[in-house]
Amino acid sequence: MPFFQTYTHDLFAVGIEAVSALSCYESPDDYDATTYSGFDGMSLGEIPEEEPYIFHFPDGNASIARLLVRSLIPGSIPGGTMEDVVTARADYARLDQPVSATRIRLNSTVVQARHVGPRATAKEVEVAYIRGDKLHSVRASHCVLACYNMMIPYLCPELPEKQKDALHYGVKEPLIYTHVGLRNWQAFDKLGVRQIVSPGSYHSFTALDFPVSIGEYQFPSKPEEPMVLFMLRTPCKPGLNRQDQYRMGRVELLNTPFSAFERNIREQLQRMLGGAGFDAARDIAGITVNRWAHGYAYEYNSLSDPDWPEAQRPCVVGRKQFGRISIANSDAAASAYTNAAIDQAYRAVQEVLKAG
Repeated sequence: MPFFQTYTHDLFAVGIEAVSALSCYESPDDYDATTYSGFDGMSLGEIPEEEPYIFHFPDGNASIARLLVRSLIPGSIPGGTMEDVVTARADYARLDQPVSATRIRLNSTVVQARHVGPRATAKEVEVAYIRGDKLHSVRASHCVLACYNMMIPYLCPELPEKQKDALHYGVKEPLIYTHVGLRNWQAFDKLGVRQIVSPGSYHSFTALDFPVSIGEYQFPSKPEEPMVLFMLRTPCKPGLNRQDQYRMGRVELLNTPFSAFERNIREQLQRMLGGAGFDAARDIAGITVNRWAHGYAYEYNSLSDPDWPEAQRPCVVGRKQFGRISIANSDAAASAYTNAAIDQAYRAVQEVLKAG
């Protein structure tokens, strides 16, 4: 059991004791680094083949957002293809101009969304937000809340209690994605490995960055070249229910100082790679610890969640349009994937268009 305990951390952000065997079979890890035992000979059928995880932008979903911004605000990001967007520099001054049909206002945290007047007859929605140390507000005929769905009952207290309870149900999954800049990856080349699974270590998975080259961004192909190393840690708490594991994991994540991460990273890499000539003090150029406190959307699990009819699933009840306020985000689909977020955004916009 300890050997397999962390196998499910990357996809489910929780240990194998909280994940069904069928889910393990249907959703192997993205990196082809782990293999679950016990399924051979069970005639469960073939798993539908998907595109390999290697097919993504070097910066993950950030390039998708940049492509959207470039389309919405012409001139904000130079270029015209997905190949040139990766290294293009954004002109942030263009994001929030009064003459633009679309305006993106950064560093503005929404604290309230409410109908102006009684909901049944309201013609506008007012959104209040904090920017710097000042409170501001804007009004519009409709509003789409595409934030962490659990926060929406606090932002919009006029929601029905049943809908609030549904929105509170999904607890985002915390993850720690660490990236280590190496001056070279000769130790990996000498050992003949590209990834290492270490179930009992501080980070349970370590891998060389995927060999993605696109446009002017070229993956380092020689061991003598600098390389980005990916390391995964999931701060879950076995023994609790899934939602509480995520809550307690978030507490650990936010309370752990960077010095603790750095010490564990250096010690772990030295133990793993030292025999191949790796020297943590010499070969590590930089460390970035991404504390993904509110990471993946909560996905339903047959071990911990009821088998609701479609219309009664919390994500469906929670995303119901409320007057002139619509709700999106991958939480609204209970699916932690980009396509789910895009589908929910489309649905929310269609609600607005139909409302007129």
